[in-house]
Amino acid sequence: MQSIIPHNPITNGYEIGRRDGYTHGTQYGFHLGGCEAVMGKGAPEPEAHWDVHVFYVKEGFVSLDDGIIAALQKLVRVVTPLHEGEDAASMAAQLRPDLVIALNGTRFPSAQVDALRAQGIRTVVWTVDDPYHSDISAVLAPHYDIVFTHEMNCVAWYKELGCAQVHYLPLAAAMHLYAPKRVEMTYHTDICFIANGFWNRIAFIEQVAPFLAQKKTMIAGWWWDRLGNYELLRDKIKPNINWMPPEETASFYNGAKIVINLHRSDQDPANFNSRGIIGHSINPRTYEICASGAFQLTDSRTDLPQLYVPGREIATYESPQDFIEKASYYLEHDEEREAIAFRGLRRTMEQHTYSKRLLTMLQLLFP
Repeated sequence: MQSIIPHNPITNGYEIGRRDGYTHGTQYGFHLGGCEAVMGKGAPEPEAHWDVHVFYVKEGFVSLDDGIIAALQKLVRVVTPLHEGEDAASMAAQLRPDLVIALNGTRFPSAQVDALRAQGIRTVVWTVDDPYHSDISAVLAPHYDIVFTHEMNCVAWYKELGCAQVHYLPLAAAMHLYAPKRVEMTYHTDICFIANGFWNRIAFIEQVAPFLAQKKTMIAGWWWDRLGNYELLRDKIKPNINWMPPEETASFYNGAKIVINLHRSDQDPANFNSRGIIGHSINPRTYEICASGAFQLTDSRTDLPQLYVPGREIATYESPQDFIEKASYYLEHDEEREAIAFRGLRRTMEQHTYSKRLLTMLQLLFP
């Protein structure tokens, strides 16, 4: 039947836009309401508390540093945050901390660690770049009393290096930075990927580029101009963004229907991993995406099933074609996508916060 309404490209375009906007707004409202319901249930904070003074040496990873400091402030009597260039040993001689924790330790001179230990102060390093920078960690870690690593496949290796106490401690999410929130339409996308263009990511995006080009896609980070089909995605790439503030990253996560996660290769030529240690552990982005209430489509790592249930709290893909098929499916099935995102948010709140991680660490250090 022929429409009795005359075709007017402006009017009809407005109606289509109004209809699509209403549909998107309804779906986004459902997403926000679901996240609010999950957050409203809350998650119990650790009740333990230690009467100790902790020096914390920052690495410069804002999300991690801020998350760890905030957690320590809830768990110990005093936290003194330090930059890597400060004379921690001289300060310790005056303030006598019970413990010094360094994140990664790549910028904290080993001479400072040795001087702290000479004063009888326990030192801890939590390495978070394993296995990619394992050559660097191999030099630094033996200077510390205790080593924590987020990479489960590096525990035995650190012990082989002569480190007496080594523990596997996964990373987490700083939920005061990464959490569900309402964001403006400028942050809304079908698919979002915020990461630097390491070669394995370049190869992957090249293969899925025709699919991404048809969607409202946002890619941000360094080196994406290395894409062989860069022109196909040029208008979807924010080029050469080396560092995006956590708040803005979280805004993009909150506005995306699907957030891509793809771990860097443990064999990338830019790594310092001459031993070829294979990466088994998930990156901090895994936790941060889930903490934002976003739906995550990620490649798999060995320890992922211990932390999130694939297909229930997080979605995984095995190949570029598998990614395309699953992304297409979940873009068309809003309720299934949202249910997975809500469960991932809940799991993160309950088990994958820095309060939980620091509780584990302190229980080991002060039993």
